[in-house]
Amino acid sequence: MGGLIYWEDIAAPDFKEFEGPVVAVLPLGATEQHGPHLAVSVDSTLVEAVLARTHAPEGVTVLVLPTLKITKSSEHDRHAGTLSLSGDTLLAVLRDIAASVRRAGKDRLCLFNGHGGNTALLEIAVRDMRITHDIIAVHCSWSSFAEYGDEWNAQALAVDIHAGDSETSPMLAAAPERVDMSKADNFRPAMLDWPETWIGLTGQAARPGWIVDDLNGQGACGDASAATAEKGEALLSSSARNFTAFLAEFAKFDHRR
Repeated sequence: MGGLIYWEDIAAPDFKEFEGPVVAVLPLGATEQHGPHLAVSVDSTLVEAVLARTHAPEGVTVLVLPTLKITKSSEHDRHAGTLSLSGDTLLAVLRDIAASVRRAGKDRLCLFNGHGGNTALLEIAVRDMRITHDIIAVHCSWSSFAEYGDEWNAQALAVDIHAGDSETSPMLAAAPERVDMSKADNFRPAMLDWPETWIGLTGQAARPGWIVDDLNGQGACGDASAATAEKGEALLSSSARNFTAFLAEFAKFDHRR
């Protein structure tokens, strides 16, 4: 056995049959509002779209676990359709999944994230996995592997943090039936008017706790009206290409002493 294989497609005895390095990948999406123009599936849809374009590096088996589609989305709780777990619950779920992966004889796990609201908690989770189960664990986001070409404006991207161009474009490429461009707009985030020097969400020294309503009452931030499927496919494809290269590196990585 080898290549990119979905965990749920394997019979129990076959988990012992893999030769060479094995990397388990847990996709994390979300089910949460994404403004008036996008379905609540965005974060799950996009992380799965990248995995669908990903290849297993030569000689490496990549085991893709079932996507977690309900995660920590409490910053969107005031909007209908959002399903959310508390931080404590999600952390417990991740710990239990790590234990299950270890019992299957696998000790290398990548938490592949599609929702920014999970990020801080994933940092805790991977360290707990190292301590409790001696797992080589990492967390990363699909968007961090994507390449943003000349058609992307750096200043616009800095405030395009939810349901703007950088999510609407890849949704047009991955699932256009879940996008209503007639409702897409330039959703201006309130943080553009914050006068503070040290406090902000775009690289300032101090980061405030926030909910999406603090930034835009429609639940979106960024210029969704500028979205195109072509830009979206470029993001998804470049992310998949770079994630494949990362998997080759991660298959050999071992920082344990």
